[in-house]
Amino acid sequence: MKKIVLTESQYGRLQTNLLEMTMRSYIFDWDDNILYMPTTIKMDYKTGLGWVPIDVTTSQFASIRNNKDFKLRGDDPKIAFADFRASEPFLRDVRQAIDFRQFAPSADKFKEALIYANPFAINTARGHKPEVLKEGVKLFVDLVLGRDEKKFMIDNIRKTLPLSKGLDDEQVVDLYLDEMGEYYPVSSDEFGKRFNLGASAADPEEAKKVAIEHFTKKVFDSAKKLVNSDYKKFSVGFSDDDLGNVRAVEEFVENELNKMYPEIHFVVYDTSDKGKRKMVIEKE
Repeated sequence: MKKIVLTESQYGRLQTNLLEMTMRSYIFDWDDNILYMPTTIKMDYKTGLGWVPIDVTTSQFASIRNNKDFKLRGDDPKIAFADFRASEPFLRDVRQAIDFRQFAPSADKFKEALIYANPFAINTARGHKPEVLKEGVKLFVDLVLGRDEKKFMIDNIRKTLPLSKGLDDEQVVDLYLDEMGEYYPVSSDEFGKRFNLGASAADPEEAKKVAIEHFTKKVFDSAKKLVNSDYKKFSVGFSDDDLGNVRAVEEFVENELNKMYPEIHFVVYDTSDKGKRKMVIEKE
């Protein structure tokens, strides 16, 4: 398999050529990919006087998680990641991140996907209930999209989803988020039960691959049921700021998804360095 790394302008030209007859769909990690969230992980730090409590951001955690001078608060993941499972802290932190314009590298692509009513998925190691992630997306729509952008989004939804007929604008948006959105909090009890994986996020790379395969199948199987169903090509883009997840997905696409779905054009977005590196995964 060959991987081609494209510049922003090169990918823009490729996207323009494919846009007309391509059904585009996207899978987004949330933290440090769509928004820089203020949610912190509760940890203990080893000093000469013993262990002292310290709260760290997700980006800080990525750099110290294997450092022996840091450990989860009380060696208990439920305590350390409490704000990554409860509903209120997530919605509070989404508002705060947007208010302070803490937009991460994939925020613009996420906004574009919403405006064009593309199928999308939120694929995150958080442990919230799926409906809480949906509420976070609704906040993004309400607080980030301008009036004209929201109108364009609603027009696109009405063109795409027959069930939107007779609904008011708020109901149309809600229908889109239900029908075209998928929410995969891979460390939640709901995710574990849904895919018979248990409720552990000890291996988020594997759990995220389960979500990616499920979403890809859903998009491909449902494409012909849409009003604008005369698609000749399909594309699925995946973006994540965790380099381990990015590499795992590259290998998953190369070794499995490309063979399962030869009709689909796969793109991986690496946002690990607070930028966007796009990789088109070519087929043999």
